[in-house]
Amino acid sequence: MGLARGIDRFSHGLGVLTGLLTLLMIGVGLFNVLGRFVDRYAGTALSSNSLLEAQWYLFSAVFLIGGAYVLSRDEHVRVDLLYSRLTQRARAWINLLGTLLFLLPFCVLMLNVSWPWFLLSYRGNEGSPDPGGLLRWPVKLLVPLGFVLLLIAGVGMGLRALGVLSGHHRYEDHDEVQAALADVELSDEERRALDELELARAEAQRRDAGGN
Repeated sequence: MGLARGIDRFSHGLGVLTGLLTLLMIGVGLFNVLGRFVDRYAGTALSSNSLLEAQWYLFSAVFLIGGAYVLSRDEHVRVDLLYSRLTQRARAWINLLGTLLFLLPFCVLMLNVSWPWFLLSYRGNEGSPDPGGLLRWPVKLLVPLGFVLLLIAGVGMGLRALGVLSGHHRYEDHDEVQAALADVELSDEERRALDELELARAEAQRRDAGGN
C-alpha cells in the first residue's frame, strides 16, 4: 500500500494545483468581463484575444488535471444507490475490474490518439487563428498529460481495491463516519445541521428509488 499512498499524496498535490488554477481562471474571467465593460464605455482595450483564450486554456487545465484528483478521492459520479449498499469486497471487485477492464485501457487508447495529435501541433508551431491569440500546442499537451495523470490515479485506485481484498485497507463508510462524529462534542446548531443533512440525504435516496 506504500505505492498507493504515494499516488494519493501526488494526487492531493494535483488537487491543490487545480484549486490554484481555478482561482486564476476566475480572476482572468472576471478581468475579461470587466475589461469588455470598460472597453465599451471608455474606448480602451483592456481585454484581448490572448486573455480570452487564456481563460479557456485554464478551464481545460482544471478539467484535465483535476480529473485524476477526483478519481483518487473516489468522487466521480457513480450509482451510489447501489454502490454504497454493497460490501467492502464487492466494491473492491467493482473498482478493480472497472480499472483493469475499462479505465486503464481507455487511458492507453487516448494516449495513443492524443500524443500524435499534440506532436503535429507542436512541430507545426500551431497558433491561434485570431489576431493576438496564443499558441495552440500547449493546451493540446494537456490532453495526453491529463490521461497520464488519470492512468496514475487509476493504478492507485486498483491498488486500494487490492488492499481491501487482501484485508489491508478499508473504504470509508458513511455509517462509520457518522459513528465517529457521534463521539465528537458538537454544539446544538452543528447537530441540527447534521440532522438536516442526513434527512436531505435520505429524501434524495427515496426519490432516486422512486425514479428507478
